[in-house]
Amino acid sequence: MTERERNLIKSNLKAFVHNFGTVRIEKENCGKGFYVFYPEDSDSYIQYCYSIEYLDGWLYGCVQGKLRLKLNDERERELYG
Repeated sequence: MTERERNLIKSNLKAFVHNFGTVRIEKENCGKGFYVFYPEDSDSYIQYCYSIEYLDGWLYGCVQGKLRLKLNDERERELYG
């Protein structure tokens, strides 16, 4: 992964790691894509992202999805006890 690519995903990767734990990202051998392995030591990837921009968006979406679930759970507890 290039310095530019690392800088592009830096904030969303940090948020992902904070919410889910360490992840391993490997660049595709002969292309622009990236494989995401979670947990970090997994032998099989959970997501293929065809570009660095897609990877950045995917990381963002994972964090937002988790936060939305958390907010919904809290709201349900307030409403229904």
